[in-house]
Amino acid sequence: MFENSSIMVLRANTKEDEVYKIEVDVQTQNTIIASMRNALNDLIAEKKQIIFDGSYKPNEDEILKIENYQLSDEIKDAIRDPLGVPSFKKDNDVFPEIKAIFVGERTEDGETEKFNVVFQRFRKEQYISTKWCNLFFESNTFFQEKRFGISIADGVDCYYTDKELRFSSFYYARQIFDLSECYRSATDSEVESFTTNSKLAIDDSDAFKGLANTWIRRKIAMINDSQVLDNYSAEEIKTRAKLVGVDIDVKDKKIVIPNDKDKIKIILRFLDEEAYKGPFSQKTFLANSKRQVH
Repeated sequence: MFENSSIMVLRANTKEDEVYKIEVDVQTQNTIIASMRNALNDLIAEKKQIIFDGSYKPNEDEILKIENYQLSDEIKDAIRDPLGVPSFKKDNDVFPEIKAIFVGERTEDGETEKFNVVFQRFRKEQYISTKWCNLFFESNTFFQEKRFGISIADGVDCYYTDKELRFSSFYYARQIFDLSECYRSATDSEVESFTTNSKLAIDDSDAFKGLANTWIRRKIAMINDSQVLDNYSAEEIKTRAKLVGVDIDVKDKKIVIPNDKDKIKIILRFLDEEAYKGPFSQKTFLANSKRQVH
C-alpha cells in the first residue's frame, strides 16, 4: 500500500484545503511510506469499528468511523495528479504553517475509484526551530545546522477508505478535519430555549449562555433529543439523581441550575445519563463517554 505515493501536507488556517508536496529523495520517501504503513496497521488492526456519534470514547481495541465522509476535492485531486501539486516552499519569505501530513493512493475499478489516505496531525514541536542551536552528529562530532526543517512522526491519526473516515481520537481528528457537522451541537436558538425551559431555573441566563462552549452545546442537544425534560418532572429527576449520588435542587417545580460551571457539567451529565453509582464501591462516577449495550 502507498507504493511510490508522494508525501503531502495540508496548510493550516485556510478555509479550503491547500495541498503542497514535500520534495524528498527516493530513500526518504520509502522510509516515510513504510513508517506510515506500519502506523496504519497499529491504528486499525483487529479493532472493532464503532459508528461515531459524538458521545463515545473508544477503548484500545475499538476505532471510530464516520460513514459517507466526503473527502475534499483538493485532497483527491492531489492524489490523482501529484505532479501537479505545488512544492512546499517559502511563501513571501515564510514557510506556510502545516496542519497535517498525508500519504494517499487511488485505485480504479471500471468507473469506480477508491482512495486510501492516512493523515498525521502536525504539531508545533515537529518544526525544527532555526532559533535554537541544532546539533547533528556525524563522524564523532556534532555540527550546527541552521536550515529550516520539519520532523515527521511515526504515527497516524486518521484513515480514509471506502468513503469512511476512521480514527481513535476525535480530539486529534478534528485538528485535521472540520467535523462539526458530524455530531449534534445545540444552536444559539436551542441554547436560548434551554435557558427558558419550564423545568429549569436559571437565574442568570446570560452567564449560562456565556459558558455554553462546544461541550455544553453537545450536552444540550443530546438532552433535547432524549426528551428527558419533557418526559419527567423536576421532582422525578431529583429523585433519580439522588439514587446515583448527584444532588439536584428543585425550586417551584424547577431544577435549579447554579452559576457554577463544574456543577452545571455534573447536572448536564446526569441528564444525559453519564452519571452512575459503582455497583461495588457505591461511589458516584461521571462517565466521559457512553455506548448503548445491545
